[in-house]
Amino acid sequence: MYCSAGTRLSKYDALKVKNMKTNINRLFSIIYYLSACFLLCGCITEYQVTGIDGFSNILVVEGIITDVESNIRLSRSTENLTASIIELQYINNAKVYVECDDGTQRIAENPNPITPRNGQYLIKTGQLNFERKYRLKIVIFDHEYCSEFTYPIKTPEIDSIFWSKKSIGQPVRIHLTTHSTESENLYCRWSYREDWQITSEYYLEDYPYHCWDRTNNVEILIGSAEKKVFGKVSEIIREIPPSDKILSVLYRIDVKQNAISKKAYDYWNNVKKNSEQIGSIFAPIPTEISGNITCITDRNIPVIGYIDVSTTTQYRRYISRWDGAYEKPTSWCKPIPPEKIPEDDGRYYVYYKDDLWLHIYCVDCTNSARYITKPDDWLY
Repeated sequence: MYCSAGTRLSKYDALKVKNMKTNINRLFSIIYYLSACFLLCGCITEYQVTGIDGFSNILVVEGIITDVESNIRLSRSTENLTASIIELQYINNAKVYVECDDGTQRIAENPNPITPRNGQYLIKTGQLNFERKYRLKIVIFDHEYCSEFTYPIKTPEIDSIFWSKKSIGQPVRIHLTTHSTESENLYCRWSYREDWQITSEYYLEDYPYHCWDRTNNVEILIGSAEKKVFGKVSEIIREIPPSDKILSVLYRIDVKQNAISKKAYDYWNNVKKNSEQIGSIFAPIPTEISGNITCITDRNIPVIGYIDVSTTTQYRRYISRWDGAYEKPTSWCKPIPPEKIPEDDGRYYVYYKDDLWLHIYCVDCTNSARYITKPDDWLY
């Protein structure tokens, strides 16, 4: 292995370079998982990475400037000496603004002090002026950080969301289609939230029969109209096993779409590729590790993140058990006489009828879902 000047590196130095590549990828994996989970509703996924040296004290900025409300999250990589790992600590004492090139600013509102902040800042952006540029401004103590001034991108509507299944036993694929309304190529980033309803296997009075649950996507979803016909974009954004219980009654997916710039697309594509190659010392070093955010008071302070400016469009789709997507698996829930109840499992059984008993899992849906109250906007 050689350096650019042609001087041969020692085995020790070569190993350090290899480790640096791996460590950069691991640091990007933090951004990958946290950013993906943060996009739709600001939920947090705890993620820790081992074996990182020299990547502490890096500011990580997540979010997008969009119309109506912009949700930004700030954290900093810190070294846990006890556990020998790098963690992300949320920054809750910053001042965060969306700034227009005409000099106007909108500052993040103070959240409910009772609710954990988790580094999140909500800014009432309002409508975006497509003839003006916007940027994110962050003040942390004596340092000021800014993204590049950028014109807003108008996001096209999502044309459709539909599901398909090749045959019995094959996964249920959820497709998204959209298209560019301009002559330029379209680059998009998506996030989604899932809600679903389930029921208990058996109805028994005094036990919850209907339950609901929800989650957010945990991967970065991007696509482009490059090399596509007529500027159309068609992507599979979700695959669900056909016997997954989330399809058993009523399932809902809410998708948010943001048009992004080519530079943002390349940045997130780079983050995604490197995070998928964690553990490989041959993974390429990111070419744009810092994105478009810099510390303007000290250029040597490292920052990671890419803030784009665009409007947001949304689309909702339901899938019912009567649509044919769900394939009910063979159930082990069977009423049994008391003599067949395992001695070490008796406390988990409840009386059903006719001297037959059922496992509590079969009559209490809270064992599979967290909520017994349906969402206010549920279909029925």
